[in-house]
Amino acid sequence: MEPNGTCVGRVKPGPMTFARISTDEIEGKITAYVGEGEFTDDALETFGAVGVVKINRLQELLQLLCRKGFEHHVAVSQSLVGKILFEAMYNYLNWDVYYHNS
Repeated sequence: MEPNGTCVGRVKPGPMTFARISTDEIEGKITAYVGEGEFTDDALETFGAVGVVKINRLQELLQLLCRKGFEHHVAVSQSLVGKILFEAMYNYLNWDVYYHNS
């Protein structure tokens, strides 16, 4: 039986960019992280809209997220635009941004 109210499907393999933007109310600033990886075609037995992602140096990224208090849910694009996002956020918006590149 298919769950009601969920998106169902499989993300096609290929390049991807992820980004998270957060507000730091204590410091009064916006922080973000951006990176790139790839959706793989690894088997996955679950429901909903699913995909498996390969991110180089994932443990390093996860440690940074914990140290800086970032949330782990991200926005995803099926393209490689991490460098462009980083440049826009850092240079033009003057945000505190971490760029996770390989």
